[in-house]
Amino acid sequence: MISGVRFNDRGRPMSVETTPMLLYAVAAVRVEPTGEADWFGRCAGAHAAIISLSEDVLDIALRLPQVWNVVENARLRGLHDEADIMDGDARFSNGFDGSVFAIVGRDGSSRYVALMQVNAAESVFCEQRLFARGAAFETCILW
Repeated sequence: MISGVRFNDRGRPMSVETTPMLLYAVAAVRVEPTGEADWFGRCAGAHAAIISLSEDVLDIALRLPQVWNVVENARLRGLHDEADIMDGDARFSNGFDGSVFAIVGRDGSSRYVALMQVNAAESVFCEQRLFARGAAFETCILW
């Protein structure tokens, strides 16, 4: 929350206003196996959609229908193989953290989706398809 203090003409605080501030959102993008164990790449032509403005990746994973499962030890080309990102970005510099990144796969299908925490500035460039309570997960992904 950002607090805004309003002052009277003598410089004394009159009231405090609070405004919610978005720091991170969760984006989802279609991915596919690269053929190398545990590695995935973004599907050709795939675009990310913002699916949550208030949760982290773990929150989303816990709400997924049972046919969607987290792919253990999954890594994404262009993210986990870039030392500058993995070492320099606070979201990823602590190793694998289920609250900031996961790849999920649908049972009996070759559909995979990367879920990743993105910052507020990045999120303005993505379409919003919020995964609200009761919404079908598949409708939130740009297929």
